[in-house]
Amino acid sequence: MHERLSTITGMPAQAVARLLASGGNSPTPDLRRRITEAERKWDRLDQLHRSARHRRQADERSLNDSAERDVARVLFHGLEPHSCPRCDTPISEQRRREERENHRCAVCTSDLSATASEAAEPEIAARLRLASSEAAETAALGRLRGAEVALAELVAELTVPPRPRSGDNPTGTPAPDRRR
Repeated sequence: MHERLSTITGMPAQAVARLLASGGNSPTPDLRRRITEAERKWDRLDQLHRSARHRRQADERSLNDSAERDVARVLFHGLEPHSCPRCDTPISEQRRREERENHRCAVCTSDLSATASEAAEPEIAARLRLASSEAAETAALGRLRGAEVALAELVAELTVPPRPRSGDNPTGTPAPDRRR
């Protein structure tokens, strides 16, 4: 967090860390409370962003897996095997005829009448999930950046010298007590 605040404020990360630790020039309880709340909010939003990024990455992997399955399906549909790829048992002419006439797989006898749109449904669902998780990640990143800017503004307040109070001399130090 200090590195990101350093980028926003233009201060070195070590200076940001020191300001946050020391309270800087403005150790008022209200400012310290606001900074603490802003740091907590930033931590929560950072976790939400990380979670959204992990979800998006998982959805990207899922879409890639679906696309690879589709490529494999197209490849295997174009094959004309002479024997079972598992046990090398020859495929009979009867099974080949069943495949042509009744759309039954010559290797495993499964129904091959599934339409191309049914085969595309998993990829469509994966694309929709990915679009949703990309939008969620973008929104989470936007909220995180907003929290960073708010926190950076509070950190910048720590560098502002305290305002003179009434009775203080112009240098900002309290006036000597003249009641003696």
